[in-house]
Amino acid sequence: MLLKSIRNAMLLKTRLFGEIKAKEEEIINFSKPILGFDNYKQYLLLENESIFPTFWLQSVDNLDIAFPVVSPYSVDENYSIKLQAHDLEDIQLKRIEDAIVLTLMVVPQSISSIRTNLRAPIIYNPANKMAKQLILNDDKYPIHHYIIDKEK
Repeated sequence: MLLKSIRNAMLLKTRLFGEIKAKEEEIINFSKPILGFDNYKQYLLLENESIFPTFWLQSVDNLDIAFPVVSPYSVDENYSIKLQAHDLEDIQLKRIEDAIVLTLMVVPQSISSIRTNLRAPIIYNPANKMAKQLILNDDKYPIHHYIIDKEK
């Protein structure tokens, strides 16, 4: 629920984070929505290091929805994706080096089951606050990449 507008900022009452203040220019617009969430294209990127160095994508369209996200490079130092020209165009990105790449996390009750989807990264252009989720056709990366190695 949007509580009120405060001098170029909105006060949002979120389920997970309580009341947060956000400026219009902080809102990230997805050119292609997150898979399964077609009606929600505006998010805020919030920092939270309580579990793991994570961020949260807090939906502005539905304040009950927030996704934990992580840099795939922090869980796989060799992570690398190839983007097509249209992927860069969709978020008006000139160079891949300027993008921030994030992956969605699943955080169940069992800490050993925390995982991220390396096959469906989100590419984000911080210069213009545009993003999109990619679905990689390559099975090089798993859909369920466990953060904590279960073998240890």
